[in-house]
Amino acid sequence: MRMLIKIAGRNLWRNKKRSVIIISAVSIGLWAGTFLTAFYNGMIEQRINTAIGKEVSHLQLHHPKFRSDYDIQYYLPDSQKMLQTIESDSLVKIAAGRVMLKGMIASAAGSSGITINGVQAEKENSLTKLQSKIIKGSYFDAEKSNEIIISEKIRKKLKLEINKKAILTFQDKEGNLAAEAFRIIAIYKTINAPYDESNVFVKNTAVDSLAGIPNGFNEIAVLLKSNATLDESLAQLQQKFPNTEIKSWKEITPELGLTVSVADQMTLIFMGIILAALAFGIVNTMMMAVLERTREIGMLLALGMNKFKIFIMILLETFFLILAGCPIGIILALLTVAITNKTGLDLSSYTETYSSFGYDSVIYPSLTWNQLQTVLLLVILTAFISALFPAKRALQLNPAESLKK
Repeated sequence: MRMLIKIAGRNLWRNKKRSVIIISAVSIGLWAGTFLTAFYNGMIEQRINTAIGKEVSHLQLHHPKFRSDYDIQYYLPDSQKMLQTIESDSLVKIAAGRVMLKGMIASAAGSSGITINGVQAEKENSLTKLQSKIIKGSYFDAEKSNEIIISEKIRKKLKLEINKKAILTFQDKEGNLAAEAFRIIAIYKTINAPYDESNVFVKNTAVDSLAGIPNGFNEIAVLLKSNATLDESLAQLQQKFPNTEIKSWKEITPELGLTVSVADQMTLIFMGIILAALAFGIVNTMMMAVLERTREIGMLLALGMNKFKIFIMILLETFFLILAGCPIGIILALLTVAITNKTGLDLSSYTETYSSFGYDSVIYPSLTWNQLQTVLLLVILTAFISALFPAKRALQLNPAESLKK
């Protein structure tokens, strides 16, 4: 076996050009697959961080029937006491109450269906960094009422400007229509276009009485100190408030939960496609190499080398060529991921496309050790499968006929 390894190693460089091509193909394929996996990871992490830190938080509490049709009559009883209890939890970073209403916003230019977020101004800013999203105007004034913050998309759609008034209309707890004029104090913009199209912000004190739940909330959002304690915190809150619906961010945004759950499968798909294409090229190249060495293989067979050893020799040659490209590909991939993880990949030219799905235009690729191990295992498997075909072809050669060529 040691002799076969030595012969296979020497045969690698008999045709330097062919060997360099195969090694380069393996390196590039491995680099592309690994980096694509890291890029996908970066997209997922960025979207999750945005969803948790700026949109839905880790956990949300509602009346069990509220989320079915967002009816204000299904508010949280004793919501102020609930909020105080949650804030005293050592695992909780910040919690805030909201009055969530489905309604309409109207101006002289038209109207649009929206979600009215009645928020506790200071707590909401700590929870979702609402003030940092403002591109024009200023945040809520503690001493003023009937102020509203709208998105840039709604501003354009309804032709509104700072200091102009907009009319909000919604149903109160009794099912009656309530309407109030609000002065626009700021325009916000996020990376999530669908979110911007349907959300406006007012102070909770400006709508709670109109909605028929003075000093009450129909939603409590909870931001934890660490996502690692998500399941523990969820269980604790369910024990404290058994008659309340408590959902994690994975349940509130099921598309994100699904994306996270299929991350490993996506790695397999990405690498599978790239390595399958690579395997075809390797098999084709090595089959040509075997056919070119027909006379040489025939002579080895005639001199007494059995077919199994010929099979092993060709198998080792192919395997060594593929494995020779692995360190280069892995090093290139790790360097690329390390650099782009710090600098980010600016895809601002595709901003509209990405924002329509809630993704930022700057992606920071990242790679886990488990994913790197998966990639390496797939490459080794590809190397073995690719080596079988040319080695099997060598077994089919007839010594007598091969020597005539």
